[in-house]
Amino acid sequence: MNITQANPINMGAPMATINVPAIKYKSGNRIWYAITISYKALGKFIHTSSVKKKNQDIIKSEIKNRFLDPKHKNEIKDYITSEPEFTIPPVTLVSFDEIDFRPYTFGEENTEQLNQRFEAIGSMAGVMVLPIDYEFECLDGNHRTVAIRELASESSEAIADSNILLNIVFENRPRKIRQDFVDVNKNAKQTSSSINTLFNTRDRVSGLVVDMVEEVDYLSETTELLSTSVSKNSKDIYTINNIKNAVMELAGYNSQSTKSEKLSAIFSDNEEFEKIVKSRAELFFEELKFNTLIQKCLQERDHTPEIRNGAIITSGTGIIVAARVGGYILGELSLEEGEARTELRKLFQIEWSRKSRLFIGNIIGSNEKILNSRDAISSAANAVMVELGYKKNEEPKNEGNTLNFQN
Repeated sequence: MNITQANPINMGAPMATINVPAIKYKSGNRIWYAITISYKALGKFIHTSSVKKKNQDIIKSEIKNRFLDPKHKNEIKDYITSEPEFTIPPVTLVSFDEIDFRPYTFGEENTEQLNQRFEAIGSMAGVMVLPIDYEFECLDGNHRTVAIRELASESSEAIADSNILLNIVFENRPRKIRQDFVDVNKNAKQTSSSINTLFNTRDRVSGLVVDMVEEVDYLSETTELLSTSVSKNSKDIYTINNIKNAVMELAGYNSQSTKSEKLSAIFSDNEEFEKIVKSRAELFFEELKFNTLIQKCLQERDHTPEIRNGAIITSGTGIIVAARVGGYILGELSLEEGEARTELRKLFQIEWSRKSRLFIGNIIGSNEKILNSRDAISSAANAVMVELGYKKNEEPKNEGNTLNFQN
């Protein structure tokens, strides 16, 4: 069946227009339109907010979106240019004017029949007719749009042949537009740090952590992958982010003050160092398995929650302390593998319970509560170093593989 337009475009119209294939659909008691447009043309049809200037006077009645954050915009540009198979969500737009939409018809459908079909199905295909200089207001996707607009002129090859989905609503009530903006952003829940570690394969630190969880037998069975904490009654021991913190410490970086992206960038520039850190992590977690408390958790799975409740080594804070000292052993002492394993065993043989004299007053507070401040962790690591007879090097260094942590 041939598809024709219900309202043929008037070729003699005085205003220059463009015709864009579109879908008209109902959602939330309003009419929306969906179109796709090339990245190269995206910025020409969307009005975006700008960076707030110093001492800029703001006309409150005209505010419909937040000001542009250059850092966030540049992060999107970097993502698009560095990831060949990038994923960019649709952009949501507002039209202050009613949209000229001309549905496709099948045969000789009249207006009433078209309306009945739309009411029954809830959507229909057609053509959106836009003045060539028309601009939509950006409701959601302001930073995406500006990033793509800049790339179109700066690095067009990065966005060649790419198109983006636009969802458009006709709305001329300023308060409703503001409410839409709040609703869109309020309902977009941020992913947890654990999910980011598990799923973000582009981050080389995350990749190394996932390798550890998959390759070290007991970690694959006892690591919480999605939540940011181990629940009270769980049989798991660590979260995937606890493992990530340990890897950061084993690399010689303070996990409390250094973003993993920094170490990931170092790995990208120095693959040999990445291999060294992975080797350290393998040794560390292999020997950790023989710690008395970890052994009890593995052998008495039903009692893991109560064992964890009386231990330090099974906590996120405890593993940071252990890994910080482990980083010194594996990075500073220049030991052969056999010697390194011996030193790690000494580390894991000290008393890692919440009643241990080593930790009371640093990471163990009143009621045997574990404290996780930077000072408490640093103090606990120093206490372990003294207990094991190691001398901490106080001189600052530029390398990222000793106990002199980089921020």
